[in-house]
Amino acid sequence: MQIIPADPGQLDSHERVVPQAGQVWFPDSASKTAQAIMDFNREELPLFIMANWRGFSAGQRDLFEGILQAGSTIVENLRTYKQPVFVYIPKTGELRGGAWVVVDSRINSDHIEMYAETTAKGNVLEPEGMIEIKFRNKELLDCMSRLDRQIKNLKGKLKESKYDQTIGDQIKAREKQLLPIYTQIATKFAELHDTSFRMAEKGVVKEVVDWKASRFFFYKRLRRRLAEASLITSVRDAAGGTLSYKSAYDMIKKWFLDTKGEAELWVDDDAFFTWKDEAKNYSHKLSELRAHKVANELIKIGGSASDVEALPQGLAALLQEVDPETKSKLIEQLRGVLGSN
Repeated sequence: MQIIPADPGQLDSHERVVPQAGQVWFPDSASKTAQAIMDFNREELPLFIMANWRGFSAGQRDLFEGILQAGSTIVENLRTYKQPVFVYIPKTGELRGGAWVVVDSRINSDHIEMYAETTAKGNVLEPEGMIEIKFRNKELLDCMSRLDRQIKNLKGKLKESKYDQTIGDQIKAREKQLLPIYTQIATKFAELHDTSFRMAEKGVVKEVVDWKASRFFFYKRLRRRLAEASLITSVRDAAGGTLSYKSAYDMIKKWFLDTKGEAELWVDDDAFFTWKDEAKNYSHKLSELRAHKVANELIKIGGSASDVEALPQGLAALLQEVDPETKSKLIEQLRGVLGSN
């Protein structure tokens, strides 16, 4: 219930209580969701969404109060989220309509992962709405004609009797009798496509996670993703920001497989943490990326005559900033490089 208090400045105003359906986003609740996501992103926090919504309220009042703007803000804040995001449809929960659209993992595939509980349901359309499109009365009547023996016999007699009106009325009566039953069957058939295992089969959720094991599962998954994100950040910094998140992830996976040699170990969290904790497994790769980044920057400088003239002064300023030991090592390295060239 939404309670709108009376305005003290207007004598004729009074408190209003507006009923709001459960599991539905209204303008105020959608704005609150969008604001929370933006705040979590600013604080660099991982995000867990327990998704149990049937959609957005779509009344005329909601449109005037900005339900579309609030929904699009949720999408934008998820699209720009930079930390791990987990969307989990909980036990007996359901995710449908516009609510499914705004938390879909494809909005931000680098950071959003979607999971569902064994009893969860999800689809853009609810089963009752699905059958109104896929199983209309015409399709149900055709189905009866194929499956119901009595209707098949009556239709055979109808052809032999050259379309007797009495037999036609019997067919219509039988169809009217069976229509509610076939509608229930069609609804159940549509419900079978909304199960969590069907969602996993179609790839719209990453995995089906049982409610009892969910806490431990997400703890392990969050720990793994935070470790990956930390290493990905190091790789992108070493490369000078030229690599995308996906490219950096693929590069880390390649380094891991080059060291371990077995693709099955990539999904083993213990094997990954053991590999990551040994910096020698990838430190030389990071050094190569940094060297490549600096070389590219110097090549860019070489393309401008004025920048080349200013290069000695820049190197002198750099040498003044570093400590004496590093300075001597750097000078020796420069001498070796210049001597070899």
